[in-house]
Order: sequence, then C-alpha cells, then structure tokens
Amino acid sequence: MGDVSKSYPADVAGAAAALFARATEILKVGERLALCTIVRLAGSGPRRAGAKMLVLDGGESVGTVGGGALEAKTTQWAREALQDGRPLYRTFTLDLQQASEEGMTCGGEVDVLVETFDKRMPAAPDFFAHVVALLTRGERGRLVTAITYDGEGIVTDRYLLVDGACVAAMSASGRVVPEDLLRASTPPVSSLLEGETVRYFLDPLLPPITVYVFGGGHIGRHLVPLCHLVGFRTVVVDDRADFVSRDRFPHADDLRAVPSFDRAVEAIHLGADDYVVIVTRGHGGDQAILRQALRQRPGFIGMIGSSRKRGLIFQQLLAEGFTQEDLARVACPVGLPIGAETPEEIAVSIVAQLVAMRSAQREKG
Repeated sequence: MGDVSKSYPADVAGAAAALFARATEILKVGERLALCTIVRLAGSGPRRAGAKMLVLDGGESVGTVGGGALEAKTTQWAREALQDGRPLYRTFTLDLQQASEEGMTCGGEVDVLVETFDKRMPAAPDFFAHVVALLTRGERGRLVTAITYDGEGIVTDRYLLVDGACVAAMSASGRVVPEDLLRASTPPVSSLLEGETVRYFLDPLLPPITVYVFGGGHIGRHLVPLCHLVGFRTVVVDDRADFVSRDRFPHADDLRAVPSFDRAVEAIHLGADDYVVIVTRGHGGDQAILRQALRQRPGFIGMIGSSRKRGLIFQQLLAEGFTQEDLARVACPVGLPIGAETPEEIAVSIVAQLVAMRSAQREKG
C-alpha cells in the first residue's frame, strides 16, 4: 500500500473550503454575496469566532453562524450591506430570554463582520480560489482581515498568509501585513487583535483531520458517514477487498484493500492531524494495527474491545517493549461511555469522542 494522498477535493476539505468554493462560483457568474463572519464572542453564543455564512442577493444562505436570533439578525445586516455596497461591523447581544430560547444558560455578546463582494471586485474570486486550493492541498494557512474606519464606515483588507509570506491579497487601502503578523505562528483558534487604528482578525485555515478506519465491517460502515457529516476526512482499510467497495462506503474519501494488516500502517506516515480507529474483525488484526500505530504517534488511537481483550493485547505489547506511557495513549474501548450496544450506537459513541478530541486539540493548539 502506498502513501495515502493528503490532497482532497473541496467538498471534503472541510467547511471552509466548501464555503469559499461556493463563493468563488457565485462571483464568477456575476452574482453578489455577503460574507458574514463572527469575529468576537464574549460569554455564551451558538458558535465560536470564525464561523461563517454567505448570504446571496436573492436571499439564499450557505453555512451558518449558529441559527436562531443571531442568524436572523445577521441575515438582516447582510441584506443591508448588499443594498448599500459597504461592509458592516455589528454587535449582537443575546439577552437572558434569547439565551434560554437558544438552549444556553447565559447571554453573550457577538461581533459580526459583514463584507460584500461582486463582479466589480475581480480579485475576490481569485483570492477565494487561493483559499480553496490551499485547503485541498491539505496545507495550513491564515486569513488576516484588517478592519479600519475611513470616516464614513469600515474598510476591510484581506490577506492569505502561508509560511510567513502573503500569497494572496484583497486590499482596498493598499495596507500591507505587519511583520509581526507574518512571523507569528498559525493560531489554533480565531482571534481579534485590537490596535490603535486597526483591528486584525486572525482566522486559521486548517485542513480536516483524517480518520483512518481499520476495518470495513458493521461498525466501520456506520462510522464513516458520521465522520463525513461532521467534517472529518476518512480512509477505510481492510484485508478483504469486497469490504472496501464504493457501494459499502460511498462517503469514504479513500478506500484501501491490503494483503494483510501486518504492515498496513507502515506506508501511511501518520501525523498529529491523523486519527486511528481500530475495528477489524478479530483480535489479531486489532493488535497488528495497534502495534504499528503506536510507533507513529498519531493524534488519536482508539480500539474496539472489552476490558479482557484490552488486558491481553496490552500485556503482549508490554512484553514486546512498549511502555505504559505508550499504552496510555490508546482509548480502549473506543467511544464515549453512552451505553452503546448496536453497531450504529457504537459508531455514534466513537464519532462523539473524535469530535471531543478534535475540539480539545485545537483549543490547546
């Protein structure tokens, strides 16, 4: 098995790539759109900073800033911006009654930036296309939006930064990116920097985490569409060719049939942005995959199994030279403890754990 490619089409390169790909298509056919972005959240809110939504001239929306009262107000602001042709910066306060209706325990304050784009801005589709290309290559970058006031309203300048260089820009003012922002590492979460005359919104562009599902049986078959639904890229690996067919896994991004599980991980080159879920059909396959995965230290390793199976496999791996620290990295049994029994329920518990792990890792940076 060769190295699994980390280049993916835009529709599986995460929500950001899909949204910017749609924006590119809209602008190329000459339609107008408003890009709405949460740039600051204080207290509770339906979504964090960085959440985006497109509002088209005809009223259609793509993406979400969290639904409910905030989304309704944001849509209203987007229509105002489209009519006026100028960007807006607005603050929405979620009072206690609204917070209760939204299912939150307290209110919050949200700053929303609304920018408009149309065919008079020829740099826009090219800029968005650069963002999509970056994410579909599986690379990391940063969007930097400079927000200033010109006496009549706000002006925004956008920059795409990769490895300390500005590779694309939409600058109405001619402003350049400060050197300290160029040199700074990509932040794990979106943030707003307040300067004396300009605000900088820093928005990380991160490719989706790849979940390698070893085992194309009942659990794997239910797990993959759930992973796809919440924005993971998925690769299914099995030693039975008929268990990694496109008919069984229409949502998988890659399917790999291997002669055996004994060396199935060696050519993949797992990294911190890769998760491993081990659900093969037997004890031997699970142990073979776990042994190889532990040597590469991916971001997450989870293995199906009872406490007895866990004890037997861990005892064997300790005898082979692995340490207790190595084994402490393994979630076994994989999945949150929700009392899951059926393959469908187990798949739900696993994807919930993967989402929790992804959120914790990105918060930590």
